Amino acid sequence: MSTRMKDWYHYAQGECSVRMLVDTALEEFVREVSRPDPEINLSRAVFVMGMFEYPDLDVAGYESKLDDLAESAARAAPEDTALALAQYLFNQLGFQGNAEHYMDPRNSYLNEVLERRLGIPISLSVLYIEVARRLGLRAYGVGLPGHFIVRVTESHGDLSEPVFLDPFHGGEPMTEEDCRARVEAITQGSLPFDPVFLNPVGARFILTRMLNNLKNVYASAQDFNHARHVVERLLVVNPDNPEEIRNLGLIYSALGQSRKAIMLLNDYLAVRPNSPDAQTIRQHIADLSDRLARWN
Repeated sequence: MSTRMKDWYHYAQGECSVRMLVDTALEEFVREVSRPDPEINLSRAVFVMGMFEYPDLDVAGYESKLDDLAESAARAAPEDTALALAQYLFNQLGFQGNAEHYMDPRNSYLNEVLERRLGIPISLSVLYIEVARRLGLRAYGVGLPGHFIVRVTESHGDLSEPVFLDPFHGGEPMTEEDCRARVEAITQGSLPFDPVFLNPVGARFILTRMLNNLKNVYASAQDFNHARHVVERLLVVNPDNPEEIRNLGLIYSALGQSRKAIMLLNDYLAVRPNSPDAQTIRQHIADLSDRLARWN
């Protein structure tokens, strides 16, 4: 990470560089994800991720709420198993999937999930994973195509077997065949099932998927200011993704910040000169440049 982190965040790949004025919330997020993936504190990173929307968010306070949930779960389900924890969180406490208002951005912010007890598959999975971790259970995220579930590894004698749970549907236990059927239903049979879909995923994968969900929500609502914050964080998590450089440039264009847009879109073309959308992007840059020239 650049020594100029207090003033600017630098993204570089080949000749491509992006500069973003780093506000406190973004700087906090950079610190959270700058360590190796296994060392990222997932719950803290998710809370910090949303500080652009909730600048006064009490991260330590919400971490304590997760600690309290784990303590109360241990008292309510002393057998300390994956299914017992699922029953406690999703049946007794009533955390549930917000199917009626799936695109509500609050579903993707873990602080809101804790307050409203509503979420989408990945945010409810993060809730489960983080409470399970505090109880000593080995719980991981599983990024199925179009859906997100939890995998818990439990020991039975000398064997360790995975248990799959669907937090969006009340912590419903799933077999591998259930997962196969879910993928087939979501993709309408267009994507063959691959057992690799059931592999555990790391913190960066989860953060990327949560941010992509938010990006799609805000882009659909043409809320470009919120989308800008989300894409900036996607670039922190995945700084080698030029497509997000393009997305940020187009967002700045929509916000009327033509100079920043031109810089970013030129950076995108520097590493993707032959991309399918290259000519469209070049024309967009030309239009923005003409607009600037008329203003001067």
